[in-house]
Amino acid sequence: DKEQISRVFINLFKNAIQAVDKGQQPVIHISINLEGRIAVVKVKDNGNGIPEELREKLFRPNFTTKSSGMGLGLAIIKNIMEELGGSIRFLTETGKGTTFILEFPLLNKDEKSLK
Repeated sequence: DKEQISRVFINLFKNAIQAVDKGQQPVIHISINLEGRIAVVKVKDNGNGIPEELREKLFRPNFTTKSSGMGLGLAIIKNIMEELGGSIRFLTETGKGTTFILEFPLLNKDEKSLK
């Protein structure tokens, strides 16, 4: 579903931009690779990384480290990815940024998408 996939990337890009300190230029690197029947998309930011004590809470609904927002972005992304039969995970390094890794299963020509 194009709309759901768009929502995934919009939320990820917003998070990546917000992860960067004020006064610093946000940089987002995107890579796409094919691994068998899986499209692997990596979205890397140049933010501060995710502190260890927050990592396990990251995909929980209503969890946020921001002064505004409802903490639903990453929870929504995770739900969408699971609905699509895919997954999301992340690698993070304090002071160097975070990379979100999304895995999308590819459909055969005779398979139909969710919508």
